Amino acid sequence: MSETATATECLSLLEEAVEEVAPGSSALRHRETAAPTLAYVADIARFLCELKSWSKEVWRDSVVAYLEGVDASHWEAVGARFKALCEARFKEKALDTWGEDEDPELKTACDVEFSLAYGGKLLLHNTRLFLKCGRRYGICGKNGVGKTTLMRNVANGKIEGFDPGLCAVYVESHADDEGDEGELPVQEWVMRRPQLAARGKVDDPSDALSLLRGVKFSDELLGAPVSSLSGGWRMKLSLVVAALMDADILLLDEPTNHLDHKSVQWLTQYLKTCRACCMIVSHDTKFLDDVCTDIVHYENKKLVRYRGNLSMFVEKVPAAMSYYKLEDTHVKFAFPQPGRLEGINTTTKAVLRLDGATFTWPGRDVPTLSDVNVKLSLGSRVVVLGANGAGKSTLIKLIVGENGPDNGECLWRHHNLRIAYVAQHSFHHIEEHLDESPVNYLQWRFGKIIDLEYLNQRLAELKRRNEIRGFEKAPDARPLPFSFEKIMGRREKAGVIEYEVKFVDRPERQNLYIDKDRLDAVGLTRQTIEFDMLVAARAAGIDLIPCTTTELQAHLDEFQLPREFGTYGRIRGLSGGQKVKLVLAAAMWNRPHVLILDEPTNYLDRDSLGALANSIRDFGGGVIMISHAEEFYKPLCNETWWVKDGEVAVSGEAANKELKVGKKKRATKAKEEQKSTGSTNEEIKIVVPKDFWGKSLSKKDARSYEKAAKKRDVALMRKILQVPRGKTMPGAPELGDGSVDGS
Repeated sequence: MSETATATECLSLLEEAVEEVAPGSSALRHRETAAPTLAYVADIARFLCELKSWSKEVWRDSVVAYLEGVDASHWEAVGARFKALCEARFKEKALDTWGEDEDPELKTACDVEFSLAYGGKLLLHNTRLFLKCGRRYGICGKNGVGKTTLMRNVANGKIEGFDPGLCAVYVESHADDEGDEGELPVQEWVMRRPQLAARGKVDDPSDALSLLRGVKFSDELLGAPVSSLSGGWRMKLSLVVAALMDADILLLDEPTNHLDHKSVQWLTQYLKTCRACCMIVSHDTKFLDDVCTDIVHYENKKLVRYRGNLSMFVEKVPAAMSYYKLEDTHVKFAFPQPGRLEGINTTTKAVLRLDGATFTWPGRDVPTLSDVNVKLSLGSRVVVLGANGAGKSTLIKLIVGENGPDNGECLWRHHNLRIAYVAQHSFHHIEEHLDESPVNYLQWRFGKIIDLEYLNQRLAELKRRNEIRGFEKAPDARPLPFSFEKIMGRREKAGVIEYEVKFVDRPERQNLYIDKDRLDAVGLTRQTIEFDMLVAARAAGIDLIPCTTTELQAHLDEFQLPREFGTYGRIRGLSGGQKVKLVLAAAMWNRPHVLILDEPTNYLDRDSLGALANSIRDFGGGVIMISHAEEFYKPLCNETWWVKDGEVAVSGEAANKELKVGKKKRATKAKEEQKSTGSTNEEIKIVVPKDFWGKSLSKKDARSYEKAAKKRDVALMRKILQVPRGKTMPGAPELGDGSVDGS
């Protein structure tokens, strides 16, 4: 136990230091003159001891510098001895768990004591980091404690006392950005990495080729542009570059993200034979068990080392059992239940189908997917399996609509279906908003009711597809009869979706219902997509919720992103797990009927993974996920889509269970949604009053009044009710004094 420092004790230690280092010091010969300075220095030292601040720089600037005035010859040596005596007396004697005497034949990679802060938040305080080459340390702790920040500071040499001569290589959970060289073939791209040039590792390409072959890069893949590779293959590229660096310290942040089973086996074997000291952040328990020789755990802003793998660590720290049991968690995510879909009365009826779809990436001769036939219902819990590069993410993008099939329109989806998609590299959802708070990002995205980010992505993809086809508009597009002004409604007729179009300088009685294909052909795709999104948002009740800081933060709270991060923090400062929580919260804002997750287990800690699993289990909509984590998907999924050699094999079927339909968000007195095609006026109940003179309207006039009221055509409503100019309508004040409502 440490003692509490006092000024008297510190002064005694200071005098002892002077006696030991400089017996003939002027501070001793002229005690009366030096006494005030020595007392002042002792008091500052007392304050630093109470703060438990033992930084050499702080003591030199705050304490030792004052000693120069009393003894110019010995002040640095006296100050160093004084600090050592204070540490011996007052510094807390923490139990050393690092095993310094173990494995004496191994080289010490680093032995430092430091503190670490980020964004004004203290992450680690006066903790030790002692690492030996050849050992593999798993870094464990909850999301937000600073695991990634620690790794980045070690990689950048920003840890106090860290040897600048050590080579530390940091491999993040997403592969290197290919930048302007994305079209280069794989092998050439690897050899052009600037970090290899800096280490003089680019002379002999045979080492790079050997490693690329070792992770199963075929001749076709070696010649393919890097930009065409899947996330798993890009991660392998990052690992190959790191291996070529021959680092002293290899830092791996979620290295198994996107990797299939065989690639994880290769990585495990490579790390076991690697001479470097490895620091690994991962939530893959089996991987940590197979690889780690030590576990470094965050405990009360300290790093505590436990010898052995994750299983041995859990035996010593039973509270960490959540690393094995996903369901054993106190963390909860609040997934909203989806709204009702017209004509969908069971959880087994299809809400989305892909019929006979074939897709080929530009520049490739062989289709990635051929003749794909899959369907999805509200009871579906689908896992998409296959090797890296087999086409799993490509299949998902066909379903979402980001990619278009080679053979025309093969995708059918219910016209009111709402889909939430969290992509493989989920951070691309927020990468343009890193300097904003999560609340500001949500305000930008949903402030106009529709999902602005999804709209922009959809339009960009349609533009790309049109450019590939070589035209902007259909050459045989039949023009509209008048100049387009806006879309006012939507209906389904004979299985075809038609939009009610109002024209410029034309009364609403001349509105026409025009099918979607024709509107798309004349360049009105954006308008139809915006209207569809507006209808979907209103059906979910999104239009009833103001995008205020209070409302949005309440939503973020449901995904365990508290106010200090959601309202006052910046996205740039969030950990990987916290960013995933933000992306999930954004995806669930519009109460989707279908949730699509590409590698959902990346970045999340075990508690958060358990919360996600429980939320998916209780969710009332359909779920598709791509995952290599069997412990996560196996208890949840009842259907499997195997992607191999360009084909998709389906096994299992959707569960027939109770249909869960949530109410509209914030909707008080909300009635059950009526059968409808999704017109923006579909839930407005019109009460037809008597005319201005008290007479009942004929059936024809009543129908005309209802139609005018739904369109908010005040002028026509007044005409039908025979309201004289300048008069108001008793019982119907919304008719006002005759002014026309332009909405």
